[in-house]
Amino acid sequence: MRKVHLISVTEPLVFDLALALREKGYEVSASGLDLDEESLKRLHGVGCTCYGDGWFPERLTKDIQSVVLGSRVSRDNVELSRAKELGILIQSVPEFIFQRTRSKTRVVVAGSRGKKSIISMMVCALRKQKLAFDYALTNKVDVLPDQVRLSYESRIALIEGDEHITPTSGKRCQLESYRPHIAILTNLSWSAETDHATPESYLSTYQSFSTSIEREGKLIYFGGDAAVSQLAQDVRDDITAIPYDRHPVVERDGQSFLHTRYGDYQVRIPDPYFLINLNAARLACRQLGVKDADFYQALSEYSLSLSL
Repeated sequence: MRKVHLISVTEPLVFDLALALREKGYEVSASGLDLDEESLKRLHGVGCTCYGDGWFPERLTKDIQSVVLGSRVSRDNVELSRAKELGILIQSVPEFIFQRTRSKTRVVVAGSRGKKSIISMMVCALRKQKLAFDYALTNKVDVLPDQVRLSYESRIALIEGDEHITPTSGKRCQLESYRPHIAILTNLSWSAETDHATPESYLSTYQSFSTSIEREGKLIYFGGDAAVSQLAQDVRDDITAIPYDRHPVVERDGQSFLHTRYGDYQVRIPDPYFLINLNAARLACRQLGVKDADFYQALSEYSLSLSL
């Protein structure tokens, strides 16, 4: 049985990764600061080893195959130092997720806005077509029970991209680890709150992301963002760049309908970006084998179920 130790399990993504790995049959240990009793009880309940609140470097042993770091782990973390002393493989969460999804079609949704909405729509359409998928998300999506699912049987992996710097490297961005077959890029909006000191370094992150797309891959991008459109023009020749914009609608009797070649589908539009994100999700699902007509039917039902 493969042994994995997770550092900073109080991060939601890392916590759900621990549960997903345990369900997959891994021997999992975990540690973190500010662990409450409820979280400890849940970890212990599924068979994860956790010694309590805090760090326990003396518990790390050479038979651990991999140590996985949450995004908040500092470089001087005592467990990280111990793992280095023992020569254990150390990976960020994105590096680890990539290794666990190497044999799957990876769809990575990236950008400053709309990721959660696009993923929600894709989940709805894939479920309607009974297409199994794994996922790793930095934000909770309401239609999913948790933020990570890893399985042996599914051939698709949905991943929410994150432009933060990995703790294992002072320069490498998390987005560079996933190597998508299908990349969705929404828009780019730098702010001082990001890990990037300048707009130029922020843009460079996404340039690196675009070069990390697998050979013969697809880049589905928002054509209404100038920086994204320029980036799409500069991709390798083997990558197919597919633009998207706001999906057309018609209004009848006070109701909104998606206007399509297959007919009109009633929808509720909860925000100004809904129709833009819908088109991104549609194009990505098409690459995964979902016909447009089936997507529209699923998204009509999905949108009508939304509470405004």
